Amino acid sequence: MWIETERLILRPHTPADFEDYFEYIMEPELQRMLGLNGVVDRASALETFQWLLDTDHGEFLAAVSRETGRVIGHICVQPPVEQVAQSPEFQGKKGASLSFAIAKWERRKGLMAEALSALIGQLFRDGTVDYLDCEYPLFNTASRGLQEKLGFRYWGREQFGDVELILNILGKPDGSPDSSRFSLA
Repeated sequence: MWIETERLILRPHTPADFEDYFEYIMEPELQRMLGLNGVVDRASALETFQWLLDTDHGEFLAAVSRETGRVIGHICVQPPVEQVAQSPEFQGKKGASLSFAIAKWERRKGLMAEALSALIGQLFRDGTVDYLDCEYPLFNTASRGLQEKLGFRYWGREQFGDVELILNILGKPDGSPDSSRFSLA
C-alpha cells in the first residue's frame, strides 16, 4: 500500500528504515504508550523492527515526511482484536486493527491525523474492511483524542498484561449526508 498526503508518504517499511525507527522508538514516553517495555537498546529495537517487518499478519507502514524524506512514525494494520472479531455484531464482516506511533518531535502538528485519515479512507473505499478497531491505554489521552477526532467510538475494554486498554470501533461510512455517521450493518 502506498498513500501520499500533503505532508506525508505512507509506504511499507523497509530494512533501510531502521535508523529512523530506532531514533523515535527509543523515546521513553512513546515506549510507555506502546507498551514496549522490552525495547531497551539497539538489539531489542532491531528485534521488534524485524518482527514487524517479517510478520505476515498485517502491514507495517512507514510515515515518511515529504519535507525531509525521513521516517517519522508508523502505522500497523493487523487482523482485528480477537474479542471484537468473535463478537456476534462483527460476524461476516471484514475488520482490521490499527496501531500507530509518531516521533516526539513531530507530535502536535496533525501529521498522524492526516496519515490515519488517508489510510482509513483508502481501506474503506477499497472495500478492504467494514470496520476498524483501535486501542489506547487509559493514560494515553493524545491517542484517545485522535481516535475520537477520527470518529472511533467506545466499544469495550481489554487487558494487556497489567495495562487496561480502551477498545474503540470505527464502522464504514453509511453513505448518509452526515459523514460522521457510520454503520456496521
